[in-house]
Amino acid sequence: RGPALVNVDAGLDRKFRLTERFELRFRAESFNLANTPHHANPGTTSATSTSVNSGSFMLATDIRNTGRDGLDERTFRMGLKLTW
Repeated sequence: RGPALVNVDAGLDRKFRLTERFELRFRAESFNLANTPHHANPGTTSATSTSVNSGSFMLATDIRNTGRDGLDERTFRMGLKLTW
């Protein structure tokens, strides 16, 4: 079993009535808000006397590409929408 995969995604939406006819909507979204790295499973080579003593034994060195676009860094997205 590898490390857990937990993300915190959040979004805010606000509507502003400018006039009776015009309305402005603001939307802000954040993906991976805590900026948590997602490591791959630790090395699965069988334990021998040389592999146990190596510096890379059971290290999670790879990063999983599990995000929406294959990246796991924190992402913000904002937008405005004007309706009439």
